[in-house]
Amino acid sequence: MCTICGHFAKNAKINSSDIYDMLVKMSHRGPDSHGVYLDGKLIRAKEIKELTEQFTRETHIALGHSRLTIIGKEGLTQPYRSCDGKLSLIHNGEIYNYQKLRTFLLREHKFQTSSDSEVIVHLLEETYQGDLLEAVDKVIGLLDGMYALAVTDGRSVVVARDPIGKKPLYYIINGDVTYFASEKKALWNGKDTPRRLNPGNVLNMDDSGTNEYEGFTLQLPQIDIVDFREAVEAYKEVLIAAVQKRLSGLNESRTGVIFSGGIDSVLISKLLQREGKNIICYCTGTGDSGDIVAARSVAEDMGLELKTTIITEDMVENILAEVIENVEESGLLQVEVAIPMYLAAKLAAQDGIRVMFTGQAADELHAGYPWYNEVVSKFGYLRLHERLWEDLTFLYTDTLEREDKLTMAHSIELRAPYLDRDVIQTSMRISPMLKIEGGMDNLRKRVHREAAVELGVPPYLAFRPKDPAQSGSGIHGIVEKIAKRCVQRVDSDLVEENLRRDKGSLYRYDEDVYGSAAARSYLQRIEEEIQSRFIPPYLCCERRRTAAL
Repeated sequence: MCTICGHFAKNAKINSSDIYDMLVKMSHRGPDSHGVYLDGKLIRAKEIKELTEQFTRETHIALGHSRLTIIGKEGLTQPYRSCDGKLSLIHNGEIYNYQKLRTFLLREHKFQTSSDSEVIVHLLEETYQGDLLEAVDKVIGLLDGMYALAVTDGRSVVVARDPIGKKPLYYIINGDVTYFASEKKALWNGKDTPRRLNPGNVLNMDDSGTNEYEGFTLQLPQIDIVDFREAVEAYKEVLIAAVQKRLSGLNESRTGVIFSGGIDSVLISKLLQREGKNIICYCTGTGDSGDIVAARSVAEDMGLELKTTIITEDMVENILAEVIENVEESGLLQVEVAIPMYLAAKLAAQDGIRVMFTGQAADELHAGYPWYNEVVSKFGYLRLHERLWEDLTFLYTDTLEREDKLTMAHSIELRAPYLDRDVIQTSMRISPMLKIEGGMDNLRKRVHREAAVELGVPPYLAFRPKDPAQSGSGIHGIVEKIAKRCVQRVDSDLVEENLRRDKGSLYRYDEDVYGSAAARSYLQRIEEEIQSRFIPPYLCCERRRTAAL
């Protein structure tokens, strides 16, 4: 797990100090070592300050990488180079089938490390015949995992992102220069709004221009599992395998779990226990929140080590700015959901945890949310099946990118077994009629719950009703209270902008507007102040001069 960034200057060369600035702004994502590609030259260092003198050069193509060591203990960091020296690659993420791919490549390729990332550059070398975009197109479908990567042949740069969108990647085009980075804060410049590279897509940069293309995408499978018993068995098989592949090659002696006491995180914890892992569960919430109460009871019953943070009003007020800075969004719902996870990851980091597991996406796969009842009642099961797929494939917009940033703010990698490619395909082959029993089914997730019981989760835990994250943690009331105390005048423009930021999440709720205008105005103002701190000083001066004119 790492951070990546870079620039491509069309028919020109520019100062490469921007790479240093981007790496510094994202240093929390990769604290262990750093490396750069500067027009064919690879430089690596333990400390980022050791690279400072390299950034005085003007470059046509520059790539930057900072590493969080998860797989492989070698000091050698990225970029990685192909055996023939033609290709250089940087990668953020984890490739779970890298050992199988490596075995195939060992016949003709010499590896310098045991890293999963190095496998990618040798795969590209196998397919590269002068067209880098074509080579990337052929390779990304072979990668089972989460990734954002960039590769160059010295003439062009191609950037790609995994088809679910687990790993974030953004870019801006400023005149003849394209910049890209793992986080938006590295690209904030006061004028260009960072664009998201959509999941599965590739971005091609060469001297003819910069263009985004559709790459490798997951396809909605046909429903062909209509028997409940068959569904449970098939689902158990792929879910167990998903957890096992996310443990393969893991160096860490202890693993964390984002824990609410609900079925999704409980089942992941149980599967990790079955694999003999030493796990610590982390839960945050107000003293009387449903999550805290449930988590303590579940942990005791299942023999799990649990650590909690009790959230107070003062605590929330003190961390609001840093949460917004790290999640890079100020939408009210986004921030409320972010606070508990941010504090859980912070607690885990204090224990030295580098890898955490999450129960994210089980609700989208198995119809866990209450609004799915209405979909069945109004439109039927076929529409429910389509809606589940829509929610899953758009999960990156309001959940996956947020959670990646929140955990990486504390140098922790987050792994999501429910987002495994085989788990997704098998779950979507199951008839939606087996997942939810009509519009009045208040439990939903029937296949998922039965599988949990058969895998060792006590029935009373497997059938606990679901609470939304911000409700289960008790956060919503705290944020509203702080805003009403701090906001003297509601700025309607800020409220409108904040609502726009939340539009990726609000469709999940029946209300047209979630939360108060005061809360939205308050959070949006915080974000604008944060962004201004990341803009280079000369651009701030330029903006002030323009405004004065």
